[in-house]
Amino acid sequence: MPHRSKWLRIMVSIGLAAGLLYLFLKNLDFAKVGEAIASADPWAIGGAVLLSLLNIPIRSWRWTRLVRHVGAVSLRDSISATCIGFAATTLLPARAGEVIRPVALSRKTRLPVAPLLASIGLERLVDLVAILLLFVIYALGGWAPAGMTGDEGLRFALLRRSALIVGAGTVAALAVLGVLAAFPERRERLLAKAVGILPDRVGSKILPLLSGFLKGFDAIKSGGDAAAIGLSSALLWLVISLQIHVSLRAFGLVHPFPVAFFVLTWGVLGLAIPTPGGVGGYHKAVAYALTGFYAAEASTAAAFALVSHVISFVPITVIGLVFLAGSGLSFGRLSEEPTGGKLPP
Repeated sequence: MPHRSKWLRIMVSIGLAAGLLYLFLKNLDFAKVGEAIASADPWAIGGAVLLSLLNIPIRSWRWTRLVRHVGAVSLRDSISATCIGFAATTLLPARAGEVIRPVALSRKTRLPVAPLLASIGLERLVDLVAILLLFVIYALGGWAPAGMTGDEGLRFALLRRSALIVGAGTVAALAVLGVLAAFPERRERLLAKAVGILPDRVGSKILPLLSGFLKGFDAIKSGGDAAAIGLSSALLWLVISLQIHVSLRAFGLVHPFPVAFFVLTWGVLGLAIPTPGGVGGYHKAVAYALTGFYAAEASTAAAFALVSHVISFVPITVIGLVFLAGSGLSFGRLSEEPTGGKLPP
């Protein structure tokens, strides 16, 4: 049954990618898309590639802070595991990289897998808060698209209200989780009581998942930890936004810098669809953001979506494959490792 479930997830992931790619490509003039790519500013593209590479050590250093309570991790080991994980996310379906990344780090450091896996949940929550805050800054700062039609204006207003509500809720939830992290014994007791109201069959499955997720907050033990994680996250997403901004300019899409926060939000929404490397979902979402709200030509928006996706995923994937080859491991072996404790020698 688990084997069948795994293959079902893989087929759904590939099917989603194929369907979204079809929707993205079906009305495009491929000759115009090719012309837009050929005429893109190579210097701006090169700058965007360098910014994408800069993201790697920033993200990796932040991860060393998130797992510091588990054990000391060198920046090199963190970079290696991060690149291997992102390569798996690009090449494999069903978000395999989210598991392979902590397993790869465990292999290198001999640290237990479970708390490393929990750190990924905290990392994703911190990223969500950062992205929502950037979108709120954009939405409240007067950079909204000019001349939107009635439907577009309604969609934008709904998007802004949703971001404010979700952002406020996420920050509040983060504060509550931070308090729970400060009192781990009470946290476990409260969690056991909360899950205890559920049927035993359900509770026995949910309790380890929730407990593991909350253990990720053990990384935040002081104001200094919170500041380091918060500032590195802000730097990470500002660099990613600058990468988007430079890439937009490469295609003649010249907008104020905060507009990159808007495109980033749509890109993240597209990447949330579990396709290999965000293929299809990212392209469709980003192209829609530019054509539906900023009146970009469909061919230009498509060219940007294709090239920006390559910039974001190809360099880190190539580096990850190099690290993987040097480790003597494979995606198959890493994905089949146990995640409940220390790995075998």
